Amino acid sequence: MELTKFSDYSLRMLLYLGLNPDRVVSLVEIADAYSISRNHLVKISNHLAKLGLVQATRGKGGGLQLSKAPEDINIGSVVRSTEGHSPLVECFDPESNTCCIIKSCALKGVLKKAERAFYSELDQHSLQNLLRNRKGLKLALAKD
Repeated sequence: MELTKFSDYSLRMLLYLGLNPDRVVSLVEIADAYSISRNHLVKISNHLAKLGLVQATRGKGGGLQLSKAPEDINIGSVVRSTEGHSPLVECFDPESNTCCIIKSCALKGVLKKAERAFYSELDQHSLQNLLRNRKGLKLALAKD
C-alpha cells in the first residue's frame, strides 16, 4: 500500500506545525523545509483547516498553526481523510468491479483484512506520538 503525496505532505505539515507550537508558520517555510511545492501545501492546508486540525491566518504575518493539541490529532483519521474513498482494489467497489473471479477469489478477504490492520495501527497513534523525537526532527529539518 502506498500513501498519496497528499497524505504524505499532510502528515509532514502536521509534524512541522507540531514542532513549532508557539508561533505561526508560513507555507513557504514548510515548503522550504521539506523541499516540496508551495502549491501542494495550499491545497493541503485548506483541507486540514476544513477538518479543524489547522488554523490558517491570511495576510502579512499570517500562516498556520495547529488548532488542536497534538495528542488530539489521530493519525488514522488524518490518513482516512486524505486518502479519500478510493478502494484498495477494484473488487472492493461493487459499482465498478469487473473482476470475473470475485465469487471464487480469497484475495479480496485477505486484502480487506490487511487494510483494516493498516488503519487499526494508525488509529493507535496521535501526532504527539510522532513528535517524541523533537530534537532529531528539528535537526533533520534544519537547513545549513
